[in-house]
Amino acid sequence: MKTFNTAFEITHVQNCPLYMQDDCFVLTDKAVELPLGRASCLILVRELTGVLFTLIPDADQCFAKHHRTIFTCGGCTGLIKFRLTEKPVIRNNNKDVPAFSENPQSVISGRIEAIHPAELLQVFHMHQKTGRLVLEFANGSARVTFREGGLLAARFEDFDNQEAIYAMLAEKKGTFHFIPGLPDALMQTREIGDFMMILMEGLRRLDEEA
Repeated sequence: MKTFNTAFEITHVQNCPLYMQDDCFVLTDKAVELPLGRASCLILVRELTGVLFTLIPDADQCFAKHHRTIFTCGGCTGLIKFRLTEKPVIRNNNKDVPAFSENPQSVISGRIEAIHPAELLQVFHMHQKTGRLVLEFANGSARVTFREGGLLAARFEDFDNQEAIYAMLAEKKGTFHFIPGLPDALMQTREIGDFMMILMEGLRRLDEEA
């Protein structure tokens, strides 16, 4: 996959509590760099993950067919619209900004602090991705295998499958990276259960513990 680095400019803002018109941010094949000094919005990060998967097939053409595309983020109380731009962007070197894995196979990687595990799982489910999501927490590694957005397997600490998903939802710090593709043998594996039912059960258990 071709490495790329492209900038976006916010062209319209309506009641957004975090971002302003003319704010710019950078999307690469591995990372999102949000506007300098702005907080990370989980909803925007989720939307940008979808934009990433839209742009990747056209990286070799410098995203020519998307130059006039208006992208939208409107999942909370506000709304923003943004588009590709050639304006120079001030890069954020603050150490508190999410750091990203340099795994050359990764399509996207980042820090759990920027996007909750539940949101992260939903992103790959909604976009019907196939591959392995690898999460590194302070107390160990987790693996989640997807086929077209469905859950094939999960492992975390001493837990497997559904119980592993429930356990990792409680984690708040760590890193992740997604490696696309699976061997043919795994493509024939049965799913461990309905994605949304597993996720909702995990969130219900979190609420009970809280």
